[in-house]
Amino acid sequence: MIRSFHPSRSIAATAILLLTAITAWAQESTQVSPPYGFIGAHGEQQRALERRVDAGIESADLDGWLKRLTSAPNHIGSIHNKENADYIASQFRQFGWDTRVETFRVLVAYPDRQKFELLGEHPYAANFTEPAVEGDPDTTQRKDVLPGMEAYSADGDVSAPLIYVNQGLTADYDELARTGLDVKGKIVLVRSSGAGRWVKPRLAEKHGAVGIVIFSDPGEDGYVKGDVYPQGAWRTPRTIQRGTLGIDDTLDARAGARIQAQKKLPGQSIPVVTIGYGDAEVFLRALGGPQVPSRWQGGLPFAYHIGGSGARAHLAVTSDWHWETLYNVIATLRGSDEPDQWVLRGVHHDAWVFGAWDPLAGTTAMLAEAKAIGELYRQGVKPRRTLVFASWDGEELGILGSRAWTDKHADELRRKAVFYLNNDTTSRGFLSAAGAPALARLIGGVAADVRDPETGASVENRLRAKLAVASGEGKGPDPANDLPLSPLGTGSDFVAFTHHLGIPSLHVRYGYDRDGDEQSVPVYHSLYDSYTHYQRFGDPGLKYIDALAKTDARVVLRVANADLLPWRYTDQANVLGKDIDALQAYNRKLGEQARKHNALLDSHAYALAAVSWRGQTEPGRLEDDVPVIDLSALRDAQRRFADSAQAYDRAYASYEDTGTSAGTKTLRRANDALRQVEPALLGEGLSGRPWYRHLLAAPSLKEGYEVSTLPAIRDALDQRKWSDARTAVTRTAQAVEEASRRLAAATDALRPDTR
Repeated sequence: MIRSFHPSRSIAATAILLLTAITAWAQESTQVSPPYGFIGAHGEQQRALERRVDAGIESADLDGWLKRLTSAPNHIGSIHNKENADYIASQFRQFGWDTRVETFRVLVAYPDRQKFELLGEHPYAANFTEPAVEGDPDTTQRKDVLPGMEAYSADGDVSAPLIYVNQGLTADYDELARTGLDVKGKIVLVRSSGAGRWVKPRLAEKHGAVGIVIFSDPGEDGYVKGDVYPQGAWRTPRTIQRGTLGIDDTLDARAGARIQAQKKLPGQSIPVVTIGYGDAEVFLRALGGPQVPSRWQGGLPFAYHIGGSGARAHLAVTSDWHWETLYNVIATLRGSDEPDQWVLRGVHHDAWVFGAWDPLAGTTAMLAEAKAIGELYRQGVKPRRTLVFASWDGEELGILGSRAWTDKHADELRRKAVFYLNNDTTSRGFLSAAGAPALARLIGGVAADVRDPETGASVENRLRAKLAVASGEGKGPDPANDLPLSPLGTGSDFVAFTHHLGIPSLHVRYGYDRDGDEQSVPVYHSLYDSYTHYQRFGDPGLKYIDALAKTDARVVLRVANADLLPWRYTDQANVLGKDIDALQAYNRKLGEQARKHNALLDSHAYALAAVSWRGQTEPGRLEDDVPVIDLSALRDAQRRFADSAQAYDRAYASYEDTGTSAGTKTLRRANDALRQVEPALLGEGLSGRPWYRHLLAAPSLKEGYEVSTLPAIRDALDQRKWSDARTAVTRTAQAVEEASRRLAAATDALRPDTR
């Protein structure tokens, strides 16, 4: 049956639904229920504790810490990065935490010579320094400031034709091939957006390029977004986005020695530099050849061309490949009841230059939490479980400090770690959280109890209002249920905890830009990520650092003090069901799209539809013999997991109704079982990348930063390994079945007849 559509009725119905939802949220905020995981009077005791923590967070502390931490460059090997590690450790000790600094050696490669020059009649050389900005005294510093660069670039010196390939992704190289052009023997110019920067050189080299230049386009974070610094927050023409091509082998003495001798990383042999859009404009204007496809056009005020034959450039990089020390600061408050259960919280302290947005605003929040919690500890108010706070080093070079520490302590973490909370960049704006779906109830409950500094509403209600507007405009889902959590991919220190060890993890921040993009740092990895810039544009008055500290403190203390660990697996089961549906649709789409594509080729439709002046050839044929993989075993496992989660919810509600948490043995049995659910979802390792073990989510192989759900199966589909995909279905289903059994054990522990 096809229903008729009446726009006026639809708008009216949407308005009524949104008004109803918002009214319900407002009423809900006045109805105080215990935080999830707390039984009886323990809920109000926990909230009273959180109010005392809030009172211990002082704005003067925040400003003083951020100003000190960002007062000089903080890259690995800099004097101030080591001073910051020592200072953070001294603060933890002053706050009453048992503190140690754990060191690790790492191979580092920063360029001591870089050249990128336009050759010919109008020569031009890129500038890898950033000028001082009026009104920002930190930007006048030159001592220890690294130039704009890509750490771990291979040494090299090449002169070759210059060619522009959009973001330098696989789809861009495929589209380039349709123009009849390629990058063999050429220097590739690409935008910094679209994927992690370590992906781009490897793809360029795979396609035959001899060098690659990465630039920040103003369409992403320059004047197209808003006024540039200092009038506004956004990137100037001379602002350069630093980055790393690093891999974990740089932590290994033997592998690192080989890399040091060869002066290149495995699989990455071409020189790489990064430039600002002011320099990029000169090189782009010099390019002739075909005009770019529309999606390749950036924000500079002229038509981009591909080049490839006229303009030539010279690219040279030599680096100082040497060993430096990482300094991880680890601070502990021993738990009163369960000292061998660890609740971990971390944020890195290294930065590319000053690092106010990324990451020292988050470090400032952690210091505030540590001071307030430490003061209560001195007064005898101790968490039930042990708190472990970590200030990581080496994140910017490839998430190295946390990786080294978790590798060293892996066995102990498997026995003791309960949860990990991560921060990184943060600013003013909306709450943004990513993590295991079972943690949605936890972060939603915390969000309901923290006030938004700009509006006075709870941060939950403000986020729900944003989601309601998006839903009303047809841009997002209904926000009526638990706040949605994005899955964790890569890009920060949660990686080892969630993807390798299977420890339930959250990544939390605040932020938005003028378009509501909560991931944007307008001067990312540049000289201008300074205290002055952050105070003017990131978080004036540091009110959101205050909110982040209160949010983080609630999260870690609710996990540390909960009678029952606050994991709600009904949310995880529901997300898994949707992921299975999405994977099945993706599988079918692979075949359908390939068959449609090939049919268009057979009918010569691409040739007839081509825009003649672009000179595009027909694309190649696609493999269209794509079987539909049977996911029934995984669907059955998901249904049993959902049944097990619902049974636990009922047992939890029944136990909660008793109004007492008496029965330590019962709670310990239930919690021990709950702790085993997430690790059950680990496999032996994903094909081709065995260190990544989680079977429900992993970083995508395709685009670096994006997440792949059900990755063992999806990876096999993408690689057209149908037998491997079927095997992965079996392995994933078995893991979900095991998670169901472990969750059932928690349910059994709560039943009256088994207490």
